[in-house]
Amino acid sequence: MARRPLRLSTRLALSHGVLVALLLVSALVTNQGLLRMVGLITEIRDGHLLTVDAEEEVHRSGWRVELALRHGETNCGAGADEAGVRAAVAEARAGLVDALARHGAQAPPVLRDAARRYLGMADAALGPDTCRYLGAPSTDRLRAELDEELTDVWIDRLHVLHSDINALEDTARTIGVVSAGTGFGVALFAAVAALVIARSTARSVSHPIAALASAATRVGGGDFAPIPRVSGPLEVEELWRDLERARERLLEIDQLKQGFLAGVSHELRSPLARLREALALLSDGTCGPLSPQQARVLGVAVRACDREVRIVDGLLDMTRLQFGLPFKREAACDVDRVVEAALGDEAPEAAERGVALESEKAGAAPTLVIDSALVERAVANLVRNAVSASPRGKAVRVRREVVGAPGAPERVRIEVRDEGPGVAPEVRARLFQPFASAPVRGAARRDGIGLGLSLAREVARAHGGDLTLERSGEGGTTFRLELPVNANANANSKEGK
Repeated sequence: MARRPLRLSTRLALSHGVLVALLLVSALVTNQGLLRMVGLITEIRDGHLLTVDAEEEVHRSGWRVELALRHGETNCGAGADEAGVRAAVAEARAGLVDALARHGAQAPPVLRDAARRYLGMADAALGPDTCRYLGAPSTDRLRAELDEELTDVWIDRLHVLHSDINALEDTARTIGVVSAGTGFGVALFAAVAALVIARSTARSVSHPIAALASAATRVGGGDFAPIPRVSGPLEVEELWRDLERARERLLEIDQLKQGFLAGVSHELRSPLARLREALALLSDGTCGPLSPQQARVLGVAVRACDREVRIVDGLLDMTRLQFGLPFKREAACDVDRVVEAALGDEAPEAAERGVALESEKAGAAPTLVIDSALVERAVANLVRNAVSASPRGKAVRVRREVVGAPGAPERVRIEVRDEGPGVAPEVRARLFQPFASAPVRGAARRDGIGLGLSLAREVARAHGGDLTLERSGEGGTTFRLELPVNANANANSKEGK
């Protein structure tokens, strides 16, 4: 079962959802790293700094006892009252007792033991012989030992604290680097993913839209070949279906138009042929002599009838070529004879308009396998178009030559050049379209239905060649018609069977 395409809005929602998810992952990773770092800071504060504060309080209280004993010894030597010395020692002892009560549980055992020994010395100093106890050599030694022990305990504790903090700092730094690296990696991946998704989404829309636009232009130019199916969002596929339905409808209308033109042309050809025969009988005097005025009127009627016959024949030929109907090929056809016949057909009208017809041949003419009547009509259309665009007193030159690079197939080139004002730039884009006709600047060109150039190109392409506008400007216009010499090798499928 074919997968139903998603709408563009759904695709955008999914792609943006992926990007939002990546950004959320990046934010979560970064936040997790920050939370772990906050946890380490809390651990340092609660597990180490608070403990150090408690130990410092016990250490400071013990040091106050040491200072009270030292000052008491000095004061006793100076003859101070023992009651004042005992009061200072008692106050320091009370502070150490309070510190042990509040922070003793958090202090290390060595520190607690030193503090208790200080309490013992304070108790001994509070006895009746305070000054004698403080001045005894044993008291000095004990106090010095406790001072050294207390200092060593505190230094060791600071070393341990410094080591622990360094370890936690390294851990925090590692967490920060990992979090930053992970966040940057996820952010970089999200940026690359955003670029890829944006380009993919844009390509899924722009490429099929460009293909459909090209197909629409092609259909607008008259090529009704099926539009290839495109893949993309649902809206794009719906647009393709709409364009395909429009193409099929335009193809039906074009076929109806071609059928209508073919039918009308066929219905007009028989009465026009009979009318031309009747006019020919009148012109020959079969029905009696004509006065000069009647002969002039008859001449106008004959020229009008010939013009209408050419229009009908052109419509029939155009319809036949566009429908791919077979046409007759003649072997060993002399192309110069075809060109001369076309010039002969247009000579009367050129003489009437005061335009000279000149023919030039370069090299020997090869024989072609062509429908001479169609090619003659194509050349005649080019000559007639050039004559109608040329001012009086100018010339239309027809040149035939054989061209071809070494090793490449030879082609017969027929160039028709006039000395008119040139083709307007705004007309060139639709110059070869059927029924496209435009007035020529500075020339009294007759109005037509615009089949001459389009029929000439259809004839050239049906024989494997082409018709192009070689140049156009103030010096005149040149049309180039090329036919392959090896017509059997270059002919398309329109060849008769």
